[in-house]
Amino acid sequence: MKGNILGIFFTVLSAVLIALIVVAYGRSDRAEPEFRFSSLDLVYDHTTKEPDLIAGINAYDTKDGDLTSRIVVEKVVLNKEAETAVVYYAVADYSGNVAKQSRVFPADIEDIEADGNIDEVIEAQTFPLLSDYDEMSGYESSVSIYEAGTEASSEE
Repeated sequence: MKGNILGIFFTVLSAVLIALIVVAYGRSDRAEPEFRFSSLDLVYDHTTKEPDLIAGINAYDTKDGDLTSRIVVEKVVLNKEAETAVVYYAVADYSGNVAKQSRVFPADIEDIEADGNIDEVIEAQTFPLLSDYDEMSGYESSVSIYEAGTEASSEE
């Protein structure tokens, strides 16, 4: 008899805990923020800085509101053939939901190469070497130049 009472008690307790978990999950913020882009006349060259790339972009979340100050530039990929720079952005809300977007700018490749201080990735093939890939974090630890499958270094 005592065992039946304990069984019933733990069954009811489990049901109450499951109901609380379902309610908490239903009220949690699972919506990712959204980007809003406005037109920007920018040509990517060696003088372009991160604030220049973030100009004209806003990020909003339904729960947290304006998240524009939390936008980061993840990386810039230069395409020599198309003479473009693809800029990858990310923003996270306060609940940890992440949104990522990219934007394409015309690029002055000759100016960037002439500067000699290139820290962007140049797309030259489908699968660049992944020597700078950090397996622990899942992000590139540093950005390098890849040309025709070999790592190139800039001359100083």
